[in-house]
Amino acid sequence: MSIPKTLIIALLNPKTYLWIDVLLIKETKKAILIEFNGRKAWFPKAWIMKINPNQTKLPRTKCPRAASIKISEYNWDKKF
Repeated sequence: MSIPKTLIIALLNPKTYLWIDVLLIKETKKAILIEFNGRKAWFPKAWIMKINPNQTKLPRTKCPRAASIKISEYNWDKKF
């Protein structure tokens, strides 16, 4: 995402964001499949602000892989 677009979104759309530890099951061009507390859900990539892979929990070769995602509280509540 470009810097001007990020700034416009932040100014016009103030939300609270959460960092959630999840398992990334599958990733496509437009969405990712995550597992959280035994439940699976597809999230559009447009909803996710940032994905931080977490290599300390699971080796990179294993699938699913652990990660932390930054997502707005509103979008998170829509799914879970």
